[in-house]
Amino acid sequence: MFDALNNPPEAQRGILLDIADAEAPFSRPDQVITIPQPVKVVWTTFHQSYGYEDLVLGLRPEITAAGTRLQPWAGIFLDAALELADPESEYESVVIFIDEINRGNAARIFGEFMTFLDFDYRDGGSVPLPLPLRQLTYEDGKSEEIRRPGGKTTTIPEGFTFPRHVYIVSTMNSVDRAAVPIDSALARRFDRIEMRPDLDVLAEHWSLDETAIPTPTEHNWETLSPFETGYLLLDRLNVAIASGLGPEFELGHGLLTPVLANKTAADGTTQPTEEKDAWRSLAKTWDDVIFPQLEDRYSGRPEQLMDLLHVDTPPAPGGYAWTLRTAKGGTVEARTLAPVRVSELEIDVIKRSIRWLTR
Repeated sequence: MFDALNNPPEAQRGILLDIADAEAPFSRPDQVITIPQPVKVVWTTFHQSYGYEDLVLGLRPEITAAGTRLQPWAGIFLDAALELADPESEYESVVIFIDEINRGNAARIFGEFMTFLDFDYRDGGSVPLPLPLRQLTYEDGKSEEIRRPGGKTTTIPEGFTFPRHVYIVSTMNSVDRAAVPIDSALARRFDRIEMRPDLDVLAEHWSLDETAIPTPTEHNWETLSPFETGYLLLDRLNVAIASGLGPEFELGHGLLTPVLANKTAADGTTQPTEEKDAWRSLAKTWDDVIFPQLEDRYSGRPEQLMDLLHVDTPPAPGGYAWTLRTAKGGTVEARTLAPVRVSELEIDVIKRSIRWLTR
């Protein structure tokens, strides 16, 4: 035991609790941030129309009294370097967040600035290199005027080296068929962190004791709760997907987090979700999120998808959600699934169908 009132517990991670502070009892412990402060944060998203001119340097027409000329505009990566070189800047580092980095042609977007993803080629590195900007004209040791976001303008001196404290954090979906593959020259300049499905997170979200979740058998599968079913369902689907398609195609645990174990009542109190509502929520999540993901992964593999859904081996008693499509006259049966919204079925059929998928 500890004296929480007089000596609140210390921690390096998570949440601190100080019950003596009635207005704000919870706080986070101070974390060591290794990059210089303050930090400027920039967000962007790559897409099919995103180009080098958006990230590095673009030329835009500008109409003046003397005629029309192409005015250089700094993209966000170059602007980050210019920000740290600006003596009037309040920032010591810049962090650029790029969402969906493989939705655009990343190698073309970075261009020669791909080199400056390597810290060895920046200012303070072992081989600092000057910025190669062939689009600019230089005179008297400095470039022509460059426009920056926010209405600022600047010039780049000859021999200008890329500053060290510009960081890029990016996200990508490695199995997106519409995305452009990341080439190895670009990929090796990033530290890769894979966000794999984590059943522990799902169990914590639903307050499940993982050691108490039974293994589905012919004797107990009909007794599984909606949350045990969701946990086991994700596990079984991902094992099948990893075996047949590869682990990179597994479903994330976040797909099931909309199924809530608790709800907020009208008076603001938290109450357990009624079982039937939890089953409906799980079925709706299946209809809206999980099954579309399965259809995408098993596109062109209908038999594998039907095996996954136990279409040919339904549970013996009662109705089952997934059946083969049959002509109205009953004379033609196709090896394809009959369309169904599981969440609109009777509650007993929902329970039986989703529980059966855990086996």
